[in-house]
Amino acid sequence: MRISEGMTSQGRTIGIVLSAVTIALLAACGIGGDGGRDVRDTIHVETLRVKLRALTTDACHSDPESREPWQCEKYVTQLANAATTIEAAAETGYPRLAEPGRRMTAAVAAYRDAGCAQQNAAEKQECVTALNDLAEAVTSAEQLLGS
Repeated sequence: MRISEGMTSQGRTIGIVLSAVTIALLAACGIGGDGGRDVRDTIHVETLRVKLRALTTDACHSDPESREPWQCEKYVTQLANAATTIEAAAETGYPRLAEPGRRMTAAVAAYRDAGCAQQNAAEKQECVTALNDLAEAVTSAEQLLGS
């Protein structure tokens, strides 16, 4: 059985969008070149908006209580990567993103430190709290970006 056979149409669409956004984000961030460039030259804000918007459609964002914490590992990993980009943007051209970036990073760490990626996570409520904190930080970043 192919992986895509077990996925819903909506799941495939989200997966395709997330893959495309990730590729675009990596291309927009570029490596090498002039070390003195402003982040506005290397981080495409619209790409970041699209990525955050796509991730807010995930049930782990909108209703984490309805999911087992381990089911949100991919969502958390995607947001860990976005948090790194947001923090970089805050340091070099978009300072208003500093707080949501720090909150996202802290929520990702709380999720991982509580062992939420394991199917037998001991403290489900800690995991749900971390996911809710992450969702709030994402919403804040999205609003600051003008999504």
